[in-house]
Amino acid sequence: MGKRIRRAAVLGFGVMGSGIAAHLANVGIPTLLLDIMPRELTKEEEAKGWTLEHKQVRNRLANQALERMKKQKPAPLMAQDNLALIETGNFEDDFHRLADVDWIIEVVVENLDVKRSVFARVDEVRTPGTIVSSNTSGISIAAMAEGRSDDFKKHFLGTHFFNPPRYLKLLEIIPTEHTDPDVVAYVNYPHL
Repeated sequence: MGKRIRRAAVLGFGVMGSGIAAHLANVGIPTLLLDIMPRELTKEEEAKGWTLEHKQVRNRLANQALERMKKQKPAPLMAQDNLALIETGNFEDDFHRLADVDWIIEVVVENLDVKRSVFARVDEVRTPGTIVSSNTSGISIAAMAEGRSDDFKKHFLGTHFFNPPRYLKLLEIIPTEHTDPDVVAYVNYPHL
């Protein structure tokens, strides 16, 4: 395929999203971890005089995922220094940055409509040739790709990591009828 994963993005900060981001960081891949923005301030944020426009508030959910990662057992990170390879952001301010990554992994709520909405936005900003995958375990990969561009479909597949990703060395790869076989081979053996 002639491609290397130099930078990745994970969309969704939950247990799996943060675990996948840690897994990527463990092998030295800088990773952008994005999630939705909070709709309300916490009491602590209100006491500081912050608003919903403060960056700390806007990135709170992804930042909380990093904090949980530091304390999680078993540890998702091989070394705490790997945390520096994970950068947080949110879907409103940072979605355009997906144009600068080589692999986008979606790990949002298990709802087809939500996933399709996210993928419609991804399709608008991604660079042609960028691999896009979903970590779903129960929603049709083909249904998620419906309505997307030909290039998106060619580079789209399911990549179902097992939890916790660092310890369960299993990755289910689910292509669609449109997925380029070279993409499947690359995700299977990225060192080739």
